[in-house]
Amino acid sequence: MPDLKPEAGRGRLLGFWDLMSISIGQIVGAGVVVLTGIGIGITGYGTPWAFLLALGIVFLPSLCIAALGAAIPSTGGTYTYVRDLLGHKTAFLYLGLLVAGQLVLATYAIGFAEYADALIPEMNLSLIAAAVMTLCYAANLLGLKTAARLQSIMVLVLLLSLLMFVVFGLSHVKSFEVYTDVNSVMPQGIGSLIAAAYILRYGMIGSEFISELGGETHDPGRNIPRVMVTSLVFVTILYMTIGVVATGVLPLNQVEGESLAVVAKHIFPPALYLFFMVGGVMIALVTTLNSIFAWCTKGLYMATQDGWLPQSVAEKNRYGTPFILLTLFYAVGMLPIVTGMTLQYVTILGNAVGIIFGIIPVLALYNLYDRKPDAYHNASFKLPRIALKIVPVVALAIYSFGIYLSLDFIGVTGFVTLLIYTTLLLAYAHWREPRIGLGVTPAQQ
Repeated sequence: MPDLKPEAGRGRLLGFWDLMSISIGQIVGAGVVVLTGIGIGITGYGTPWAFLLALGIVFLPSLCIAALGAAIPSTGGTYTYVRDLLGHKTAFLYLGLLVAGQLVLATYAIGFAEYADALIPEMNLSLIAAAVMTLCYAANLLGLKTAARLQSIMVLVLLLSLLMFVVFGLSHVKSFEVYTDVNSVMPQGIGSLIAAAYILRYGMIGSEFISELGGETHDPGRNIPRVMVTSLVFVTILYMTIGVVATGVLPLNQVEGESLAVVAKHIFPPALYLFFMVGGVMIALVTTLNSIFAWCTKGLYMATQDGWLPQSVAEKNRYGTPFILLTLFYAVGMLPIVTGMTLQYVTILGNAVGIIFGIIPVLALYNLYDRKPDAYHNASFKLPRIALKIVPVVALAIYSFGIYLSLDFIGVTGFVTLLIYTTLLLAYAHWREPRIGLGVTPAQQ
């Protein structure tokens, strides 16, 4: 995810269109090129509508994070919100689940390998995925993080590639009637459509981060929510049309669970196909993976400063990188690759964990006014006080339903493993808290 600050460091206040370009740049990423085929495998012709449902799933939690970011800006991000508003033990549980959720790192590496295989068939996918993961890990270990400007350029190239995919592809769609036929849209019932929406939501996260620019925005209380809504609607329409092309050009059995490369090869001339694959998709996957490595250690680093983990694990190398923490995330990302998990299973399992840990900072908004009234009043973007109570509860209901739908897909083994892991986290938090000298905070009373 690009750093917002360089964009904001201008001599004038950011207006609506300034924020719009930043928000779209935050949302549009490599997720859609990896997730669309998985959505097709779950709900077929319902994929475009699943993207629309994903908009509803994403919006309220994003609004909560935006309000928290405006009130409590911190380098610890969501960990800080949870710690200050829900308590230390809950914050540690959140971090533990966040670490497990980084299984999704493998989706970008495996996705890259699948696109590479489409260009050069018969490649060893696991070897390619492991190489890409290791390359990004090594780059961050040496302090070679993706420059914000380069990341922004790659987002623009990816956006251009996706627009080309839509423009060239719509003329190849055989029939639009299937998208209005209930049996075609929901061949396995509405449950599968909703389940696909929860997975596709991952490609629509990002608009909430513009709240960090509230102090540099003209009329932030009005412009930030307007930009969040408008940018999400724009991206949703783009993704829906991508869903139409991805499902409407070739028979479903040829695209279920497949990357967009299958359709792209059919609709593009050779030169544009190569541009789409390499310049648009594959480089975007690498830069996205690299940017995740760049920020993923921040929450755990804050936890070591709070005493939850030994200070030694936060030790930095000569490049300023907390190499032990980074290695932990590298190991988590490599696990699905070395164990041979499929892209679909990794995505569904990581998404299920992501829903669980994602709801925790959203619930922190419930206590914002009660625990930090000054921060609420001084925030450049704030929700009405009644919304602080209602929105998190509604978001909890939405996410809880997503967890319920995920159970069938992750299976008994995945669920039991997650349950045991969560129990161990809680047991460690209960054991460790008296030994770290934090005492009882107002958020725990």
